[in-house]
Amino acid sequence: MKKLKIIKRNLEFFIPMLFRLNPWIVVNTILSALLSSVGRLLWILIPKFIIEELMGSKDIKVLAMLVLALALSNFLTRSIQNFIQGLNYINASKADFAIEDMFSKKIMKVDYFNIEDPQFADQIKRAKEGMNRYSNGIYSFIYTLQDLISSVITLLGVIGIVLLSKEYLVILVSLVGVMISAFNYSKIQKLDKNFNHNWVRHSRRLWYYNDGITSFRLQKDLRLYQAKKMISDAGEKEIKEAYSEYNRIAKKKKLWDGMDTFVTHLVTRLITLILLAYAVYDKNMTIAVFTMLYQSINTFDSSMVNLVYSTRTYVQDCAYQEEFINIMEKQSIFADGTLPISEFKTLEFKNVSFKYPRTDNFIIKNLDFKIDSKEKVSLVGLNGSGKTTIIKLICRFYAIDEGEILVNGININNYKYEDYMKLMAIVFQDFKIISFSIKSNVAILDENQDKLYDCLKRAQVLEKVLSLPKKENTYINKWFDRTGVEFSGGEMQKFALARCLYKDADFVVLDEPTSNLDPMAEAEIYYNFKDIVGEKLTIFISHRLSSCIFSDRIFVLDGSSIVEEGTHKDLMNNKGGLYHKMFTTQGEYYKS
Repeated sequence: MKKLKIIKRNLEFFIPMLFRLNPWIVVNTILSALLSSVGRLLWILIPKFIIEELMGSKDIKVLAMLVLALALSNFLTRSIQNFIQGLNYINASKADFAIEDMFSKKIMKVDYFNIEDPQFADQIKRAKEGMNRYSNGIYSFIYTLQDLISSVITLLGVIGIVLLSKEYLVILVSLVGVMISAFNYSKIQKLDKNFNHNWVRHSRRLWYYNDGITSFRLQKDLRLYQAKKMISDAGEKEIKEAYSEYNRIAKKKKLWDGMDTFVTHLVTRLITLILLAYAVYDKNMTIAVFTMLYQSINTFDSSMVNLVYSTRTYVQDCAYQEEFINIMEKQSIFADGTLPISEFKTLEFKNVSFKYPRTDNFIIKNLDFKIDSKEKVSLVGLNGSGKTTIIKLICRFYAIDEGEILVNGININNYKYEDYMKLMAIVFQDFKIISFSIKSNVAILDENQDKLYDCLKRAQVLEKVLSLPKKENTYINKWFDRTGVEFSGGEMQKFALARCLYKDADFVVLDEPTSNLDPMAEAEIYYNFKDIVGEKLTIFISHRLSSCIFSDRIFVLDGSSIVEEGTHKDLMNNKGGLYHKMFTTQGEYYKS
């Protein structure tokens, strides 16, 4: 029953998808299956007539016509089938790329908390491996469907031929052989599935080790700290564990393969031949009928095995492709809001508590604060106090456990997600720069050069960009262009800041925006902070507390809640407060 549900779900997912992508794929698959069946049945019937003519009147014209019919039918069915399959392969290739694109777009749309979940990373890996490696994806679906249709039509034709000859025992022997073969194959498939399921984790780890060895981003650290051996040893250990399991399963597969070969290719064929020889001897069966029946049984045997094989392959493929379908049908836990939003005036946390999935400790607990329009607020605190988590919650990356977050006095979940996200520009602590051009990273798809230059200037990196031969069209690193430039960490951070400014959003978040900058560049950013960001509601996160001096208010987080709030002057007057302690401690390092 479970397998039937998996098959039903697979058909309901892929057939409508194929019709949307290209309906000719399904039509061509059915036509190719029909031609294959017709060709095999003609190869059984026409030789019988040729033998009868040879042993009868031996009319040259009739023999010539029969031989020509056999050759021509074989040529036409194969030629047309090959032509159709060629077209189908081209269409299937296009569909395969389209499906890969759909999968990538889906991953970009799933709830963000999934991306940080290692179990979801395994699920993505199983989905990709299940589609592209273990089941051969859409190609498997098409060709398995073709084999199933062809096998069924061929079997019906062969059964009709054999039943007319009344040699029922021969069919029974073949069925027994096929059943034994099907049992053996099910055992082999089960071994394969267990191994492939376990291989996913090995494969993901090996990919990481190999990527670490070859990635030019890591080469400086690997060479400096002689860490290549550490990664190599970890990779070798993973390979040994994986292939130890593979060898154990391979031995069992060889045993079942041997049993299958002995039963289906020796015992059943021998018994079939003996039964037919006895029919010739005892029932005066003609050589022409004997030949037709023997060829029919061979065709029946191979078609039945192919039917069982195709069915089991399809069942197995359905199991492998289930993870792909699970991800494609994955729904957001956040119901998209219906309210439009065009400006970001106020932000308020009301009694908000949150803990990460599958954890028991609250990162923030009963958090309350309100930020008004155009106010600039700094969040400070020790590592792990929840500063970046607060930003993730504002972005609706995670669902809160208690309380609510309000923007303009309305729960953020009530707003249309795309409208809501358009109003925010954030430079995350772990910002990412894509290996595209500078312009693509800052302006994305926009073509406003004046605005681009203005944002690069405010981020204090325009002079560097204009000094390059290709200016803003310079590629970042050499992944896609050998003339690309390896920029410093500080320059990359300035590109991220320029990207944030280019969006010109109402709400700006800067999470450690100067962590990679030198002291002079950092001081200039802080000095011109209001000119750089503009009159916008801004949250600033930094471990360098000197930056907080420019803020309208400072929230000090400790132990999942705000323990202090005020201006820099207010907080420094509180000699026993956490902020005073952190600021003076940090200041001692600069004095020394």
